[in-house]
Amino acid sequence: MRARRGPSTPVPTGPAGGVDAAPGAGIDRPRRRLPPLAAGALALVIFLALAGAALRPGIFTGHDTIVGNTGDPSIFIWSLQWLPFALSHHLNPLVTDYLHYPTGANLMWNTSILFPALVLTPVTDLFGPIVSYNVLTVLGMSLSGWCAYLAVRRYSRHWISAVVGGLIYEFSPFMAVQITGHAHLFVAVFPPLLVLFADEILVRQRHRAWLMGGLLGVAAAAQLLTGTELLAISALMAVPALITVAVIFRARLRERMPYVLRAAGFAAVAFVVLAGYPLYILLLGPGRVSGALQGTGFVARPTSFLLPSSFELIGGRSTVLDSSVYIGVPLLILAVVVTFRMRRHPVVMAAAVTVACAMVMALGGNLTLHGAATGIPLPWIILQQLPVLDNVLPVRLMIAGYLALAVIMAVFLDRVLEAPLRWRIAGLAAALVALVPLIPTLPISSAQYLIPSFFTDGAARQLPTTGSVLMTPYGGVYPDYPPEVWQAVSGMDFKTQIGMVFTPGPGGFEWGPETDALGQELTGLGNGATAPAALAPSLRQTYLGDMRAHDVDGIVVGPSSAQDQEAQFFTELTGEPGVRSGGVVVWFDIHP
Repeated sequence: MRARRGPSTPVPTGPAGGVDAAPGAGIDRPRRRLPPLAAGALALVIFLALAGAALRPGIFTGHDTIVGNTGDPSIFIWSLQWLPFALSHHLNPLVTDYLHYPTGANLMWNTSILFPALVLTPVTDLFGPIVSYNVLTVLGMSLSGWCAYLAVRRYSRHWISAVVGGLIYEFSPFMAVQITGHAHLFVAVFPPLLVLFADEILVRQRHRAWLMGGLLGVAAAAQLLTGTELLAISALMAVPALITVAVIFRARLRERMPYVLRAAGFAAVAFVVLAGYPLYILLLGPGRVSGALQGTGFVARPTSFLLPSSFELIGGRSTVLDSSVYIGVPLLILAVVVTFRMRRHPVVMAAAVTVACAMVMALGGNLTLHGAATGIPLPWIILQQLPVLDNVLPVRLMIAGYLALAVIMAVFLDRVLEAPLRWRIAGLAAALVALVPLIPTLPISSAQYLIPSFFTDGAARQLPTTGSVLMTPYGGVYPDYPPEVWQAVSGMDFKTQIGMVFTPGPGGFEWGPETDALGQELTGLGNGATAPAALAPSLRQTYLGDMRAHDVDGIVVGPSSAQDQEAQFFTELTGEPGVRSGGVVVWFDIHP
């Protein structure tokens, strides 16, 4: 009597093939030299070691040095300090008035990486937010590659093929660009995890539906609290792959759908339970913004896929706005050839469709040639009108393309490693020629913040704890001296009216501190204007009124080329000189 196979029974993986077949079905697997757990652990060590080596200037130079640039990372460094501070002080971690006081900011609209900040809380508490950020770069890069390895391993018979696939993802041009400052994107573990869940839920169906669905919901909620853009990209780019698989295995859909629907239901429940409140803050909470926050300029040109930039080892000075779509001529040709020769391989076809869709989407809503839009509409012109997707930069959709390329290359290397010696040499040479152009310029760049000792030696605790502290440089004029990082390294000792965050404004949003009369004056000083020797009474009252509107009780003029001019301005405005302390000029207790 044949046993009735339930949802939890392992799916056949023999030579029968079909949707039930595991990768390599019908071909005897070679004996593995390492058990799966040991092989996975060894792969993780490799990815960690390579990430550490690539990022070494930023992580080993000093406490004020970070991986990448000094612009965008400031909000992520601030977020790493904010979450443990908010939890320990019983504050809502999803909104804050410690920046942009008194109205505050909705952190669900500001890439606040809340989940990574929670995981790294022990590191932040022990070593501070800058060290924590550098740890995040290493973990984000290496774990992204490792998760890609786990996903690719599902379709690869050889451990080394899966490792190469993981390295393609870990050191892809997308990662080389994002690691320099976009923590919500270089922590890119969710796309490969989604592949793993899709494989389990749609194909193998070996475990309970509630377990797989629940874990998928948890992973999606964690990604929402890491970055909504990558969650949206993952969901969108899963569609072409799923459609391809559904078409190939359309005869098996009816028997598969009950399990899929149960798992999807449990995923939805788990996601709503964990992410319901953050979604409420995002959609209906205070300080929510609207509109295309990131603009529409980051689109690929057809040549962007073929020409390397300064982010690639073989590249140079490039006019490409964003090199995170680069594939290279050799890899593109190899991927096309492999897809044609293995067009009956479902995984290869699904991956090829994903790459093609990612490339088309990355071109944006209108085809751009020679730096100018041609007016030729492309599919993205429709998708960019949808909520959430209007804040997705088209070039960033290529993250799914690189994961799909990793799958194609792993399957190709499997065939190469099992071929006769002559073809094996030729295949490995072709793979080497295809992949070498993707090697990023190493080591990854690093940058140094100038952090006054005033914020690290405890002196900042003398600042008023009520109201706000007005800090300069103002408006992000000097990204090397970000006041929000100074606030973070002080341990959140004070609130401030400034901050590089999105808040409601004309047209749906504004970015940065207030652009009132005082803000315009400070921005001008930061850009090199000369401080007035005397202020007209009416102008003085205007500036003091702006300070009262933000409940300014203290002023800190930070180090910059305009520090003396700014200190002179506040001396004239307040009627008394500030105190020089630890690299800054301070007015501790003022009442404008």
